[in-house]
Amino acid sequence: MPERKKDYVIDVAARRKYRNQTEEYQKRYHEWRTDPSNPFGYSFIHDSRVRTYVDGEGYYEETADTNERRALVNCYRLAGFTMLIMIAVTFVRYAVMQLAFGIGYAGRAYYSEMNSGARGLTDTQAYSLLALNLLEYLLPILFMKAATRMPSKIGVPLKKSKGSTASAVLMMLVIMSIGRIYNHVCAEVLGKTLKVDIPYFDYIRAESSTATVVCGICQHLVLAILIEILLRGFMLQLFRQFGDSFAVIVTSVAGCFMLYDLSMIGYIFCVGLFTGTITIRSGSIKNACIMRITSRIVTYFLTFSSGLLDKKTATIMELTVYLIIFISSVFVYMRINSRRRWTFGTGNSGSSLSTGEKIRLMLLSPFFWIWAVSGFVMSLLLVKSL
Repeated sequence: MPERKKDYVIDVAARRKYRNQTEEYQKRYHEWRTDPSNPFGYSFIHDSRVRTYVDGEGYYEETADTNERRALVNCYRLAGFTMLIMIAVTFVRYAVMQLAFGIGYAGRAYYSEMNSGARGLTDTQAYSLLALNLLEYLLPILFMKAATRMPSKIGVPLKKSKGSTASAVLMMLVIMSIGRIYNHVCAEVLGKTLKVDIPYFDYIRAESSTATVVCGICQHLVLAILIEILLRGFMLQLFRQFGDSFAVIVTSVAGCFMLYDLSMIGYIFCVGLFTGTITIRSGSIKNACIMRITSRIVTYFLTFSSGLLDKKTATIMELTVYLIIFISSVFVYMRINSRRRWTFGTGNSGSSLSTGEKIRLMLLSPFFWIWAVSGFVMSLLLVKSL
């Protein structure tokens, strides 16, 4: 006969079931987070019949808060250090492009350069920039993988999901269209009021067609996948033990600091919330990768096409196309999901600490503030005056 479950034994890790995941994922995640040598795991097993007497205070019943708080602080420290590695590579990239090649921050096109016909980079410059762009995400991924010792099947979940990819892509096109329309408006307002130029799109313009193709594939495919492996992969899975909704919020905040563009923080945060929710709901990062790749490719081709026209015509063309994409995507999405009643909820948090306490611990982390200040400084360095 199977052993009867003891109601008085509280096993936090065993009680936690991760939404839309396979039994193998559940087993591996439980083994990883309950490993005694893992400082980033949150586990708690307690016999509620046992009570401890605290001198002067009476009987004290142990709770799971202490273990969760300790693990969360360690995870904040790990995430902060991971993002500092990313910012360090960004500073190196900035210095290399400025000092070694004597050019401004290449790879980021500004609105003032929409139709300037700026000369592309040489092959050496383009490949150097591409390598640093890839290292910006590859090094943090390798560091987080090594530090957490998280199995790849947990850190990069690739569960098959039926019928969700089309809906995810359509909603991503809706969000992308809103973001790009906002980007155009924001550029006009900041340009006329503060005389500040803001980024138009992040891509590598090379002189040779070979370098252009290689850089394009890596920027819009490889780089997009690396971003999702870091954010919706290892980082999201790391924080899932503290609640799915909380994990989505943390990774969305991280995404905001990775862009180094203060004008687009709100948009990037919304993208992070959506892609994180899709990842939780589908149980895989596949849809998040496809969504990001689609967004980058569509934006690139519209950006490239607008560069062939005068600025006024290009702006009208882009805004019209984005408006069409927005309307058609909403229409198709509503038709596809008319019977599914799909929601954006991520389910129960499964955490002992309140959301306010988790945020308080984040704000008390020195690594968070070092990371935030470094990201802000990097954003200021990339500001371009008109």
